Amino acid sequence: MGKYSGIFKSNKDFKIYERKPSIKEFKKLRENVGWKIPSDDDLKESLFCSPYCISAYHLNKIVGMVRITGDKTMYGYIQDFIVLSEYRKQGIGKKMLESLLSNVNKKGYLIGVCPSKEATKTYQFFGFKKRPEIPNGFMYMEVKNVSSDKEKIK
Repeated sequence: MGKYSGIFKSNKDFKIYERKPSIKEFKKLRENVGWKIPSDDDLKESLFCSPYCISAYHLNKIVGMVRITGDKTMYGYIQDFIVLSEYRKQGIGKKMLESLLSNVNKKGYLIGVCPSKEATKTYQFFGFKKRPEIPNGFMYMEVKNVSSDKEKIK
């Protein structure tokens, strides 16, 4: 199913994987948050071009995802950070973001995001900084520490 990244909420029924969702799963997540559903070909191409992607499952059912678009060497942008509405406020998003950021293992890699007002503090907790000269709330972080041994998320 993909590389196992850990269990969250001390519940063996919840798991995070370093993997891209299927097109069907991707559509389900997007529908749940009321986002536009592009064609299957566009969704497939979009996922294909994502160098990093994390998916969360409860009892083998997808409940969330987050991915980075861009490249693996210089720049990335957090995109499609989704947790199904009935699974929010359980730490799933935090664990997915921890897992995603632990996979970016290149010093100097710049990650951007344009978070909602509600998510700004979460990104700041992870080290993202606001860009005050950009009014839309864009935030960024630069990877500074690179470990040869990726720490497992518990």
